[in-house]
Amino acid sequence: MQIPRTLTALAVLLIAVAAWLLLVAPPPGVHYYEPQEMAPATLDADGALPTAPPTTLQWQPANQRELVQWRGPYWLRWRLPAPTAHDAADRALRISVRAASQPFWNGKPLAANGAVGRNADEEQPGQVDIIRVLPPSSPSGADELVLLASSHHQWFNLRGADAFVAIGPAASIYGHGIGPWLIAALATGALGAACLYFLAAQRGRPHVPGARLLLALGVVGLALPLVEAWRPLVGYAYPWHGPRLLMLLLLHLAAAILLPAYLARRFEAAVPKTARMVYLATVLALAAFVPSFDGRGAALLLLSLLTSAYVLLRARGEPDERWPILTLVVAGALAVPLAGGIFLDGPYFLFLAVLMGFLLIRHAAQLRTLDHHNAQLREERARLSLQLLQRGIQPHWLMNTLTGLQELIEQVPMRASRMVESLAEQFDRLRESSTRPSVPIEEELALCRNHLDIVGLALDRHIGLEVEGEHNGLWLPPGVLHAQVENALTHAGAVACAGHPFRLRVQREDDRWILELRSARGTAPHRGQGTGTRYIEANLAATCPEGWRFEQGPDGNDWYGRMELTCAS
Repeated sequence: MQIPRTLTALAVLLIAVAAWLLLVAPPPGVHYYEPQEMAPATLDADGALPTAPPTTLQWQPANQRELVQWRGPYWLRWRLPAPTAHDAADRALRISVRAASQPFWNGKPLAANGAVGRNADEEQPGQVDIIRVLPPSSPSGADELVLLASSHHQWFNLRGADAFVAIGPAASIYGHGIGPWLIAALATGALGAACLYFLAAQRGRPHVPGARLLLALGVVGLALPLVEAWRPLVGYAYPWHGPRLLMLLLLHLAAAILLPAYLARRFEAAVPKTARMVYLATVLALAAFVPSFDGRGAALLLLSLLTSAYVLLRARGEPDERWPILTLVVAGALAVPLAGGIFLDGPYFLFLAVLMGFLLIRHAAQLRTLDHHNAQLREERARLSLQLLQRGIQPHWLMNTLTGLQELIEQVPMRASRMVESLAEQFDRLRESSTRPSVPIEEELALCRNHLDIVGLALDRHIGLEVEGEHNGLWLPPGVLHAQVENALTHAGAVACAGHPFRLRVQREDDRWILELRSARGTAPHRGQGTGTRYIEANLAATCPEGWRFEQGPDGNDWYGRMELTCAS
């Protein structure tokens, strides 16, 4: 386990969250109040909206869950304590009400927010948050804020109205909320840089497992702070509040699905299909039936993090890569119940930015490692291609073949002519096979039969090669069967091979191909330990680094070679 990497990832997360919490704390002198009373508005005799706060009205205690059902016009009232002497000057008011509104401060109107209307046609939607500079307080020692509002343009029925006001020094009211988003902007910029680095590293390379899932998760990580920052930094008309919450929920849902899916794919953790379907159904159920948007987001996040931790614990190998991710995931899972809604309001996407940045950078590092490995494979294949050609024109075999050809020219010219044609075909096939990392089994069998034809013509005896089993779509590293045929001819002898034909049996089990080649056993004591065997194993390792097996040995009167491949289709 690589401790420094784990501690670095956790330290970055803790520093980012701590900075956020310090900056998000309310500044001195800012006070928050929910409405104390509410009442439906009474229209004038001519049906017009009131132009001043009512002097007599049946007020009722404010209930945010009931208020969210009102469309208006309606009144809200706050009774606020008078400011202390040192807070009396230069004060501002922030009103957060999902409605068009007309505020009155101690009976005097402030600038309207949209236009309150008796119906949707008359109403002009207001901003969800507004700030107004306050006039002097009432000399009576208490201030009163009354709000005439309407909300005919709500698109979604939410759980609560979330109406409140904040009062404090103007500099604090205008500046509060900007600081935390500087941290968020830095985190988002770092995540964006990590995404660009990942795309640059991925460009022109084959996709490794999970690359698209990781990129999609990176997009979610970039979109989440942008949607979160939409309200405090830019603002919007109140009808967009519901769609914004829905967008946040969809982003939480996407992250809850993509994170464990990527980790399972990246670390090749075996997750049964039934378990995947149950998890997906649970995630959708939480998104649909948990009562509040914050509750849904927290439930989705907690389930996703716990599932990701389970996937990482089930994975095998690469502990240096898994432990830092597991540390971050567990830290996030612990923060959800401890911090509650505070975690969702900012530290969540800081957590996601740190986690995503780490995943993207490590994924790009994996691509670089893969590039290095592929370069080594290319060098190995070039060496094996040269070795294949060298094996096909080894001096001993070629000298014996030419000697036999000279005798045939003098004694049996027709066989000599066929042998020359077979030799030309053999060299052409060797040249063609040496340029490719894998060849269809039909071409490999044709190379073997061609070699046996040359030996058979010199010996004047047929050497057979029988094939059993369906082998359509099977590709092999070049020369792996040819090398076994050569070994048999060398160690058992051509005469023994002519009397004991080669027999190849091919079968497929799921994604695995099994090839068993049987030939004459011979009497050579060192068979199976020479350059032919090393060539076969090296070629299999270069083509299927983790998906091959080769074994050979005597079996009664046979010598058998058994190959298993999982990347031969």
